[in-house]
Amino acid sequence: MQTSERRAAVTFCPWVETILREQLQRGERKRVTGSTAAPPKTNLKPTSSIYWQQDFGERTRGHEQIRAAVRQGAIDAGWSDQGGEDRPLDWVRVRDVDVLATLLGVSTNVEQLHAAQAGLKPWLGRYARLGEVLQAWSAMRRVRAAGPESWECWRDALRVLDALAAMPGEDQVIRVLSGHLFSDTKRIEQLLPQLDVLSGEGLASRHRSKWEVLKTLGLVKQPMPLMVAGVGRIRMEEGPDCTVVRPYVGVAPQSIRGFVGTPTWVLTIENLTTFHQAAEALRGRGDGLVVFTAGMPSPAWVAGFRALTCELPPATAFHHWGDIDVGGFRIAARLQEIAMPAGVSLQPWLMDITLDGRGNEVKDSTRDAMRAAAIRAGWLTFDRLPALTLEQERLSVILPSL
Repeated sequence: MQTSERRAAVTFCPWVETILREQLQRGERKRVTGSTAAPPKTNLKPTSSIYWQQDFGERTRGHEQIRAAVRQGAIDAGWSDQGGEDRPLDWVRVRDVDVLATLLGVSTNVEQLHAAQAGLKPWLGRYARLGEVLQAWSAMRRVRAAGPESWECWRDALRVLDALAAMPGEDQVIRVLSGHLFSDTKRIEQLLPQLDVLSGEGLASRHRSKWEVLKTLGLVKQPMPLMVAGVGRIRMEEGPDCTVVRPYVGVAPQSIRGFVGTPTWVLTIENLTTFHQAAEALRGRGDGLVVFTAGMPSPAWVAGFRALTCELPPATAFHHWGDIDVGGFRIAARLQEIAMPAGVSLQPWLMDITLDGRGNEVKDSTRDAMRAAAIRAGWLTFDRLPALTLEQERLSVILPSL
């Protein structure tokens, strides 16, 4: 529950405001669950409580504010049996959530939720995760540390997704699109949590990195060529075919129409340094193609790669080599799910090397996320992966056999 546009009628002592906000939240949670029981009191008797951390003057000043809140029907309060007119405060409990919210100058969760539902209604039913977000808010659960008061950020993220959906298979320069949509070239980058949730696998899914989210959606810093090493010619939509020169060539993905050559294998590589090394290692060989994914492949890259490989012989083997970490396996899963020619199973290349014990130790939760992504890629035997990660650049380049 966050401060809204209301203005508090009273400037409370910090300790009083802390107690009242705590009680407002407890009252709202009771209301959400439908419970008729009184919310738990805030017990101020312990000497360690916020109340006894104040000096005498601050406690006295707060006493009058508590009594005023009681008179307005916002709260109930209990006082010690001893102490005369200066009796200490023992406890506070909310009586009326709405009155207390008004006193504090904030909106209740219910009011914020109604505003969010109204503002986001045009997108309901079109984006599955949005319904899950609203459901979480209705239960007073925050999503990526944000509650219903943040609904305008979610609206802006949905506007971004709408704009991208209107241009399928294309990449958009992030700051150009941001300036067009919001007259603010950096606005989209401020919406990363919302874009991650709305385009992800679920509210509980592991957070993705900035460029994993953005590139998956087709948001890039600048248009990137599709870079290829090997022997053959890239058939172009316009103009003459492009011969793949040594050590590699880069062309606009949307210009690719096919490939003329006889590779027996295709190896996609995640990182630029390793791609350069692999391109050099391919000298003197004409049996394979090495293609740089530039990290997480974007929609334009995927369209270009599919065009490049769609006419290769059915027996052509496809491999992927990336970092042995969550992002590396997610890239492999995305390649398998949307980039491979029909009927082709992408095979891992050097991505089980941590089975021999090499790598950096990570948490079991990271290992589990790696395994889940590997299985999405179709690599069922990777359920034995240890809790180790290893960057691709730490390995010597080895290419598939002739």
